[in-house]
Amino acid sequence: MTTVSRHRSAAGATVWTRCICGSLQTRVQRGAASVVCARSRPVGRPAATL
Repeated sequence: MTTVSRHRSAAGATVWTRCICGSLQTRVQRGAASVVCARSRPVGRPAATL
């Protein structure tokens, strides 16, 4: 995973990362703990249709 950007926030730090599969993730980091809050689809994976 590659860190795209990191910003201080009231919750600790907001970290945007890109996975090797191409998905973009938003993480909230508090000390040593990191929680994925949002994640996009991997590159080349279309959205499911109903």
